[in-house]
Amino acid sequence: MKFKITPSIRIVLILLAFGLTMSACNESFLDEKPLDRFSPENLLTTKAGFETILVALHKSARDERTLDRPDQMGTGTDVATSGVADGRFMKDYKLVLPTDQVVVYYWDWAYANMLKNANLIITRAEDPGISWTENEKNEVLAEAKFFRAFTYNVLVNLFGGVPIVDRELTEPRFDFERATRLEVLEFAKKDLEFAAEHLPNVVNNPTKDGRIFKAAALHLLTEVYISLGIETKDASYYDKAIAAATKVIDGSSGQYQLMTKRFGNTSRPGDVFSDLFWTNQQNRSSGNLETIWAVQYEFLTVGGAEGQNHDLRWWGPQFENVRSPDNKRILVSDSIGRSQGGNRPTNYFFYDIWKDNFKNDMRNSHYNIRRDWYYNDKSSSYFGKKARYTVVNGKAFIANEDGSPTSIAVDTLRWFYPMIRKIEGELPAPLSGRTNNDQIRMRLAETYLLRAEAYIHKGDMQNAAADINVVRARANAKPVSAADVTLDYLLDERARELTIEEARRRTLVRLGLLYKRATKYNWDAKATMEPYHELWPIPQKAIDANREAKLAQNPGYPGA
Repeated sequence: MKFKITPSIRIVLILLAFGLTMSACNESFLDEKPLDRFSPENLLTTKAGFETILVALHKSARDERTLDRPDQMGTGTDVATSGVADGRFMKDYKLVLPTDQVVVYYWDWAYANMLKNANLIITRAEDPGISWTENEKNEVLAEAKFFRAFTYNVLVNLFGGVPIVDRELTEPRFDFERATRLEVLEFAKKDLEFAAEHLPNVVNNPTKDGRIFKAAALHLLTEVYISLGIETKDASYYDKAIAAATKVIDGSSGQYQLMTKRFGNTSRPGDVFSDLFWTNQQNRSSGNLETIWAVQYEFLTVGGAEGQNHDLRWWGPQFENVRSPDNKRILVSDSIGRSQGGNRPTNYFFYDIWKDNFKNDMRNSHYNIRRDWYYNDKSSSYFGKKARYTVVNGKAFIANEDGSPTSIAVDTLRWFYPMIRKIEGELPAPLSGRTNNDQIRMRLAETYLLRAEAYIHKGDMQNAAADINVVRARANAKPVSAADVTLDYLLDERARELTIEEARRRTLVRLGLLYKRATKYNWDAKATMEPYHELWPIPQKAIDANREAKLAQNPGYPGA
């Protein structure tokens, strides 16, 4: 049976076709209307919505150091090399190429996570339809701009001048160009000045642990001002750095102080310096008034970093491979965890920087550096005895009690060396190589040392010595005289106080001293590093994707 189109049906079809044609001409008919409540259009309408993106920024900031590899900000510098024997992890600088995993990781961490979310907040905050007060808007913008500046400060001290992306990208771009180092620093400065003006003073509220307060912006601004002074030769930036640091030190940003008396779990053997780093004692809620910013880890909490803090895994020696003269291993135990020797501190750190006050400096006490190891296998006749080794013809062997060598070889670069005890803490699982310790990223002691650095650049060694001696006094170390203060001395003091916490690579790069100091104190860097290795290469994948403009490679690397 055939379907018959009657005149009335024909009229209906004509009207329907006309209606569809008119609808197709209306652009709104094709406009996408996001229904997902987490899309920016639906989420970023209130302060609470913006807070969710700030949480993502905090997570990404923590993720900078959650890649399960040795800490690349320490290894390959003056304070540490890699204990891994195959040349990876900045042990052999010739292997640092535009395809290196860590190089790519940091680039993607910055552009695909930190900057993307910071710019999303900063761009969308200008929508006049958002329901919030001007003060609420500025606080959100201030925290986002802090993270954007923090990220660019990381990038500029790893790669040099990089592309500046200052707004949300709504379509693909393939024409990025590198800004100069000066332009990147000036961009970060403007963000931090805004953040320092609009972030609140610190509060004593456990629910605010880990948040960014005014002091964090001022602390980072101090460093950026110093970098600008070095870059421009304009000494007025050092005055600005001193003023910014002073606002943290003098209480203008809220109460901070160097901890001089034990706090937290004082039943645990230790001293006040070790208390700063023990589990659950990094934040203000524990009574720690020295920490300015600590990233948070929460075991089995959604978003709480399932990978955990792996400083213990990489900064401690792989002591489980050490054997007693009767061939029994040192056993892994819950009290010290299981470490793998990826970041092996140099002799410069273990010995050179302590020569003038080896016994009295609290930071070198047995509570803070574990220099002695003991056999702990109860089936061994050496149980409870101190582990020793001796060197014969350039090779290390486990020693008998009388000091004579056994035939048991020992790797003193990965298995057997002192351990910095900042990494220790309560273990979330038996025999774990990770903790849930929150990571301190900024601490008042460093603010003093940054201000001291600004004084050094100005040539004011008296005030520089005064600030350094505030830090040294807490450690029971003898004061330094103004006549002995140099930039190298300050870097030694930073190593004593901040190793593991400090992004040492970035500190040395911003001072133009990575090559000089790494090749002086790090035997692996001396053998493989060239001056161009001060900066990392631009990732090849970023260069290849940028097809409409040239993204220049750093000198010395393939494609430069």
